[in-house]
Amino acid sequence: MDPLLAEFRPLTPSQKRIGKYFIVVALLLLVQIVAGTIMAHSYYEREGFYGIAINDYLPFNFLRAVHIQAPIVWIDLSWIGAALFLAPAIAGGKEAKGQHIWVDILFWATLFVVAGALIGNYLGIMGVIDQGWFWFGNQGLSYIQLGRFWQIGFFIGLALWSLLVMRALWPSSTLFWQAAGQFWSGRIRLEHLIWASTTNIAALYVFGMIPLTGIEKSFTITDFWRWWVVHLWVEQSFEFFAACVSAYLLMAVGLVSRKLAERAVYFELILIFLGGVIGTGHHLYWAGGPSIWVPMGSMFSFIEVLPLVLLMIEAINHYRLIRGHQTFQYRLAYTYIIGAAFWNFVGAGVFGGGTLNAPLVNYYEHGTFLTLNHAHTALFGAFGLLAIGLIYFCLRYIAADRYRFGEKTGLWAFWLYNAGLVLWILLNFFPIGWPQLDAVFEHGFAYARSLEFYNTTLFWQWMRLPGDVVFAVAVVLMAWDFLIKLRPLLPRFAIALIPGRAIREGEVGSPS
Repeated sequence: MDPLLAEFRPLTPSQKRIGKYFIVVALLLLVQIVAGTIMAHSYYEREGFYGIAINDYLPFNFLRAVHIQAPIVWIDLSWIGAALFLAPAIAGGKEAKGQHIWVDILFWATLFVVAGALIGNYLGIMGVIDQGWFWFGNQGLSYIQLGRFWQIGFFIGLALWSLLVMRALWPSSTLFWQAAGQFWSGRIRLEHLIWASTTNIAALYVFGMIPLTGIEKSFTITDFWRWWVVHLWVEQSFEFFAACVSAYLLMAVGLVSRKLAERAVYFELILIFLGGVIGTGHHLYWAGGPSIWVPMGSMFSFIEVLPLVLLMIEAINHYRLIRGHQTFQYRLAYTYIIGAAFWNFVGAGVFGGGTLNAPLVNYYEHGTFLTLNHAHTALFGAFGLLAIGLIYFCLRYIAADRYRFGEKTGLWAFWLYNAGLVLWILLNFFPIGWPQLDAVFEHGFAYARSLEFYNTTLFWQWMRLPGDVVFAVAVVLMAWDFLIKLRPLLPRFAIALIPGRAIREGEVGSPS
């Protein structure tokens, strides 16, 4: 075993500045839930929101853009913050000169880009931005609506993140060249792969900006590059990072050996790069690609999640052994990571590649509530829970032995999140999705997406509400838990506003 993070070290200057990343994550998740709830309400009360003409101020298209883009941003932001926090710990508590300054610069630059993109999106939809809609408003491309200027800024932020992770993992030129020598000699370690995954996330995002200065006139070509971000960025780049960081954390806390973790990740990467690239084909088929893409995409999209599941089973066995003899420090983070692995298999594997991508099903099912089922359980279940788990991992490291680390609130949030997902499946996605699929068989896709069909599902549209309420409670509990646990890292005026045990001078140290 290689329990590198079982020992708590003093926080570095850059680690003390990461807390604000996690607070913004919670705020964006709250914004996403509010937008999603109002959108869902529109399916059963189309004139407004409980009598309020909200569509005049917050159009459905804008809420949809927020609901789709917010999870990408907060998941990315949680990974950015967690990677920048964990890298100095992996490096033994050492830090490159000026790292903390760059961490602050990256945060404020990212906040500027995200705020600008959302405001520009809104102004573009409302018709305020006219001539500059492509650069600063709404491009009109589903899932990547933000203006090109903001896209370029987001890419620069991702590239800077990758550079800062490299500086944090190898804080001196000597360590960097040693790591480079190991890599080129074939001794590729998990640390190399973690950094490579950050580079991959930044590099692949570029393909969503082809051509750079305008939108391609051919829909087929436009949609081809769009899916490189919408699908490939998530199913290849995100899976790459998720596999590497999950395996590393399981190894770092002593649940699996380095050899097993690295072998599992090597196998996972083979399937991810095959599954992610080939799996994109079931989207390319609808933009004019050959039909062979659909069965190929179906098979590879499913098998890519299997090695990580096997690694988690091994981790569960070791966790039980450790719990029988000693206290396990990272139980809360471990719970979220195991939950993410479960939903990765169910949401991405079973509900995605295992069923919906099958050629005949995909032909009729694409764009129904069964797709919503896959999207929610895969994106939040697999990547969202992992993102929250990484944050709790960092929060536990911050607490160390300096003050008590309560797990009850975080566990309540975890089970409420899972209950919300299950309620959505049983009371909304399935009761509407399967009849909708049948409607496509009988009457065609246009009818199945029409108000005439949705008028037959009003009861089940209302039944989305229980899952929304449960999920929203989980978000509020988690946000409050973040604030309590980040209290030692907040400025003194903010500490006074949050109840909790007083932190003795010098225990953690507020950022200057």
